[in-house]
Amino acid sequence: METLIVEGDSQQIATLKEYLKTIGISFRSEQDTTEYLLSNPSNKTELLDSIAEADLGKTKKIGLDDIWK
Repeated sequence: METLIVEGDSQQIATLKEYLKTIGISFRSEQDTTEYLLSNPSNKTELLDSIAEADLGKTKKIGLDDIWK
């Protein structure tokens, strides 16, 4: 089995999916993590706030030994 990553606009992807169905190739769609987070207003706010804080240098360094504490 081989994995193929395809990018295109929504119409191109819809056309490709229909074609794959007609020739018997199975496929699955996965939503991009960022798109998923931005699709929910609460998650979108948290993500954008976190990005803004990182841009301002408001980050914390955590050592590997402390990561699970």
